[in-house]
Formats: sequence, structure tokens, C-alpha cells
Amino acid sequence: MKLKYKVASKSLCANCAAKIEEAIKNIDGVEDANLSFLTEKLKLEVRDDANADRILDEANKIADKIEPGTVFLAK
Repeated sequence: MKLKYKVASKSLCANCAAKIEEAIKNIDGVEDANLSFLTEKLKLEVRDDANADRILDEANKIADKIEPGTVFLAK
């Protein structure tokens, strides 16, 4: 299943985006992640049986820890 989110951040840089992307790839149920700070989009490939709400919640916690104020919003 593919999921797409808009990135809301005032100070996300390429380095932080790469760190966030790598951490999101380690969330249970996530098969692949692509975070682009240029297009301000997060694209995820997750297992069909994955809980999308839980994954989004965990991704938001990761993003806020690495770059405070960064959140992912459903399109």
C-alpha cells in the first residue's frame, strides 16, 4: 500500500530529511520511505496489513525529535 503525506516544517534541511527518512524505514510495517525536503512530500510503501495511523504517529514523533516542529499531514 502506498501512502503520501505533505511535510510541514519551517527548517527542514536535506541532512535532517535523510536522517528522518532512514529512521522511518525502521518502523514496523514500512517497506520503503522517500522524504523530499524540496517537494515537501513523504512517500511510504507499507505492508497491506499495516496500521497507517500508527505509522503516521510514529513518523511524526521521529520527525519532531530530529527536527522539532516538523510534521506530516495527510493530503
